[in-house]
Formats: sequence, C-alpha cells, structure tokens
Amino acid sequence: MTAVVILALLASLLYGASDFLGALTARRLTVIKASTAIYLTAAVVAALALVLFPWVYSDEALWAGSIAGLFAIVGMVTFYAALAIGPMSLLAPLIALIQTAVPVIVAAVTGQSLQLVAWIAVVLALVATTLISIPAGAQTPGSRIERITPRGGVLALVSGVTLGLSVVSLDTAPIESGVFPAFLDIAVGFVVLLPLLAVRRLRTGDGWLKGEADAAPQAELSDGEPAGARIWITSAVAGALLGIGNILLVVALHSGNLAVVAVLMGLYPVGTVILARLVLKERMSLVQFFGVALAITAAILLGTS
Repeated sequence: MTAVVILALLASLLYGASDFLGALTARRLTVIKASTAIYLTAAVVAALALVLFPWVYSDEALWAGSIAGLFAIVGMVTFYAALAIGPMSLLAPLIALIQTAVPVIVAAVTGQSLQLVAWIAVVLALVATTLISIPAGAQTPGSRIERITPRGGVLALVSGVTLGLSVVSLDTAPIESGVFPAFLDIAVGFVVLLPLLAVRRLRTGDGWLKGEADAAPQAELSDGEPAGARIWITSAVAGALLGIGNILLVVALHSGNLAVVAVLMGLYPVGTVILARLVLKERMSLVQFFGVALAITAAILLGTS
C-alpha cells in the first residue's frame, strides 16, 4: 500500500502544479488554445513513456484509455475555464471533491475491499478536501471575500464528474497494458481539441470558455504584458507535469485500490491552493490550513493500512 500511496501523492502534486500553471495560461490565452498547448506537451511525454516502458496492446486497454480521454478532455477544458474565472483556491478543491466522490462511490458499489482504517482515511481525505474548499472570511474592513460565481459552479460540477469518470475508466484497463492507457487518455484529448481550436467562436467569443470576464480582479503573469514566449513556456511545463502525472496515476491504479488512489489524487488542490496563495495572494483561512493537515493525516493512515 505504501508504494501506491507514494505514487498517487506524487501524481497529485504534479496535477496540482499543472492545474495552477494551466489556469494561468488560460487567463492569457483562450481555454481551448491553452488546453491544446498543454495537451500537446503531455502527449509528447506520454509517447516517450511508450518507448521507455513496457506495455501490451488489448482492446480492453484501447477502450479504457479512449473513453477516459473523452471524459478527461471535457473535464480539463471546464476545469481550466472554471479556474480562469476564479477564485482558484475555492474552485480547485470543489472540483477535486466531486472528482474524488465519483470513483469512491463506484468502488463502494462494486465491492472493492479495504481495511476499516483505510476507509476511515478515505472519509478523512474527503472531509479535508471539503475544508480546503471553505472560503476565507474577510479579516480587515473592505477586504474582498472570495466567492464562487454561478458560472464557475456549473463548470466545476461538469469538470468534477467527468474527471472522476475518467479515473474510473482508466481503472478498467488491464494491468499488463502498462502506460498505454495513459498515452491514449492524453492523445484522444489532444485529437478532440484540434477541431475545437479551429472554431474561431471558441477562440475569441465564448465567454463560458474564455474565462476572462470574471478574472479581471485576479493577478496575471505580468502587468499588462501581452502573451508571448513566457506563456507558451508556462503551458509546456504544465503539459509535461500533466503527462508525468497521468503516467503515475495509471501505474498507481494498476497497483492499488480505486478508492485509495482516487482519494489521494483528490488532494491535488493542496498544491494549487498553496501556489495560488504564494503567486496570486489568494488568502487561506485557518479552516483551510486544518484541511491540509487533515489531508496529510489521511495520507499517512492510507500508507500504513
């Protein structure tokens, strides 16, 4: 179990950092353009993994990876759109909570066995994700309280459900398929994004996917600087982190229980929230700090169960 916990936590940290960088990219570019750039780099990383690591083709792996890719691309596009609207420190944990609940429910319904202490840790991790989602109250007169807008809430719901179903789909791939489903997950998403990129309405006119209207109060990469080489480098780094995280996720799913891996993956907002605090100056409440501590406790319990 310890190896699975380490793999899932590493993947979680990579996802959290990738999501933060991806959201920053989406604020300068449109969500579709940013997602395509990120997925391109992730696809290159996943293709390299096919060369470096053993894998076996099967129809089951093909379907698992492809279906996961379709769910994931919907989830990722709506994720970046939600975070581009902001606030990141609230929407990222909310999406993670929904995303985590889907595989946990599936694992419970399908009767996947866990020790009692592991299920307790799962519950603690879900509570931790909820606590991290609670906004910081205004501590000084005139300070702005971060709130989730209706548009951000709808995007978060769609993102969480589809990302959770993507993890469930990946879990159905045969163990011997290795990193093949991880490659398909990314490759299918990239192929889906290409025609969307060609539709000018999604590039320039769709307020739901552009994510700029409500993002004005948030900090950007630099003051008024037009998108240039820096933003593309940022998207490339986000893509590399996404590709590596996806590979680690599949390896963890092949080695452990769906509920355990999904819950640990759901802790990725810890990284996103911390980066949002450091870079965008979004405040964290005492309750959110307690949620982070509870998340660490849940990870330790899972690792020792």
